[in-house]
Formats: sequence, structure tokens, C-alpha cells
Amino acid sequence: MRTIVNKVGLVAAVFASTLISANGAAEEKSEPRVVTAKQVAMEIQENTRYLAGQSLAKAKSLLEAYGDFAPFGAALFPSGKVKYVWAVKPGEKVEGVNPVLVLNSVRSALKSQADQGRILGSAVVYKFKPKGAESSRQINVELEYLTGFAQVLGTQYELTDEGYEYGEGALESYQPVIFAANKQD
Repeated sequence: MRTIVNKVGLVAAVFASTLISANGAAEEKSEPRVVTAKQVAMEIQENTRYLAGQSLAKAKSLLEAYGDFAPFGAALFPSGKVKYVWAVKPGEKVEGVNPVLVLNSVRSALKSQADQGRILGSAVVYKFKPKGAESSRQINVELEYLTGFAQVLGTQYELTDEGYEYGEGALESYQPVIFAANKQD
């Protein structure tokens, strides 16, 4: 399911209806397109759902292929393309890798792209073991969108005799990191 609303989406449609002339005055090219809050919310949901699906599928394939993976990121571009950010390449040894440093590196790379206006959304993907849970493990996908929308998707998994089994995902809101407003703004 790849539903990227007009690739760049409705948010950009509002800006496309106004042109700036050589003297800096705004000129109307055509009737401004009215975009409702509901339409924008639907776009955000569809795009982040798509990014979550791509990112979680990548995490599952890495887990099944290598038995482990280091934290990584994914960026959603206006074209609808998803590109991955690796601090540790898939298949490389992850023993002794400091996950906090890797997460910070991935987040920095994605934040740089967001600050430059190159991406619509981001995902930061890592394994997580809840405190006090001996055997419970999950894959977390921190999803963010350029509007400030931020959720984390947690999907539990376990290794069985038949391979990896995954539970249903649970969503929770959190404070944006990649698309957080800069302090000097």
C-alpha cells in the first residue's frame, strides 16, 4: 500500500497556489486551493503508515537474515521514495557497538536532512528490551513528520523453533526529535 498523497502532498499545494514576483510581491496564479485539517491529518497518517511499513519490513528482514541489527534510520522523500540511513551496515558485527552512539549518529543524519527541507518524514528503528521483561523484546520505530507529528511503534517479537514470530504493534505519542523546532527559531 503506497499512498503518498500527490507525492509532496496537500501541505505543499497551499504554497504552490501563490507565486512571488520579481519585486517580492505575492501574486495569485489561480484560485487558492483550500486544504482542510482533516485532509492534512489523513496525509500525515497515510505517509507515516507507509514509512512505518517499509521500516518495519526492513528491520524484520535484517533480523531474519542476520539474527541481529544495529539501529538504523529511514527517510521519506517528497517523491515517495524511502532511503535508509546506516551507521552500521547490514550484516556487519554489532557486538560491542554502542547503540546510543549509533542512534545519535542516525538521528543527526536524519535531522540534517529535515533541517534542509529535503525529507517529509523519518523513522528511527532499533531493538528494545523493556525493563523487567526477561524474554520480551521489541522493535521500535520512531516515526516523525515535517508537521511535528511524532509516534513510536513498538512491535514485540520472539525467536521460536519455526523462526521469528511478531506480535501486534502498539503506537504511542512522543516528543519529536528529527523535526523538533530549532532553539534559535
